[in-house]
Amino acid sequence: MDEEELLELKRLRAEVRTLHAQLYARELDERLAERDREYQRRLGLLETAAAAVAPEDERTHAQVLKVLELVKATIAQVHSQGYAIVPGLLDQAQIGRVRDAMASQFAASRRMFVANDPSGPRLTVHVHNVLAKSRAADEVAVHPLLRMIVQGILGRDFILNAGAVAMSPDPGCSAQRLHRDDGFYPEPPRPRLPLVVTAAIALDDFTIANGATQVVPGSCCWPASRRPEAAEVIQCEMPAGSVLLWDGAVFHGGGANVTKDESRRTLTFNYCRGWLRTQYNQFLSIPRTEVLSMPPELQSDLGYGMSAFGLGACDNQPPLAYLRKLISSGGDGSQSILGQESDSQPERRAGGYEDSSCPSSTAQTTCASVVKLSRDDTL
Repeated sequence: MDEEELLELKRLRAEVRTLHAQLYARELDERLAERDREYQRRLGLLETAAAAVAPEDERTHAQVLKVLELVKATIAQVHSQGYAIVPGLLDQAQIGRVRDAMASQFAASRRMFVANDPSGPRLTVHVHNVLAKSRAADEVAVHPLLRMIVQGILGRDFILNAGAVAMSPDPGCSAQRLHRDDGFYPEPPRPRLPLVVTAAIALDDFTIANGATQVVPGSCCWPASRRPEAAEVIQCEMPAGSVLLWDGAVFHGGGANVTKDESRRTLTFNYCRGWLRTQYNQFLSIPRTEVLSMPPELQSDLGYGMSAFGLGACDNQPPLAYLRKLISSGGDGSQSILGQESDSQPERRAGGYEDSSCPSSTAQTTCASVVKLSRDDTL
């Protein structure tokens, strides 16, 4: 190949790279545009639902509008920035009840944290499956304002994904690596409509010193290949009783707790779109004792295996291992003793889980519940 041919080949390769870059930019713009269109549809449904609530008087109507504006502002910030803070979700009495009722879960988190290998990063260990271990989280999970905001982000059809999780980053806790909660779902490519949303309820003040959650604003709109720079990370300080919500596509992670004596007790709920599941519920349709006698291939086909990057776990354990423990421990009702916090093996207690969850009510019912709540001036 002579020099002229080499120059022509170089020119053609450069032209192909340019065309690839242009095509990628167009695809990125279209995904962002579709994300915006889906957001506008959700806004329209929210306003329709609010309009369907018949206010009893002018004061109630003003309260409806106030709640609606709060919800719209929250989901608008989640859409553009990937996160939002809503102060005052819980009052002091509610905070106290949840703290007291979940004391054993926070103690378990602390016990597992102490057992972590001191030679490496000292990460807090989450207590999963809280709804099977305590009724303490119920009143927060059904809070009408929280549900209305989640519904505004994911649409009417949402379900718990990673469920309810307790954590208590203690003094000496290392910063968590930045990650995305929707990484379990490899498709469609980012940026995309929100598939997952996490709500972290502060049961203690979140401060920079005690490891307030780190967030990278706007990273929900980034392409999959982009990674955050240190200067792009912020920490979300907020008083106890507040809730921090984030799109599963946003980079985030717990901060380092550099205090001497302040824990940061947190209750999180992780949700996903309701259509991210099987058509028929195989876990209820087939007796679980029968599942244990089936061939491994059939067990996997029924969902008793792990998919993608970890979908299908039970209390941070493989589903078949958890099922065997459940049956041998007496069946349903034994879940409170099957979590990693109850495991006597040190190597399991030292484990961690970094990636982080009742069908939703109708929009009209949820909006009406928020209006009733606002009459008590608890917003």
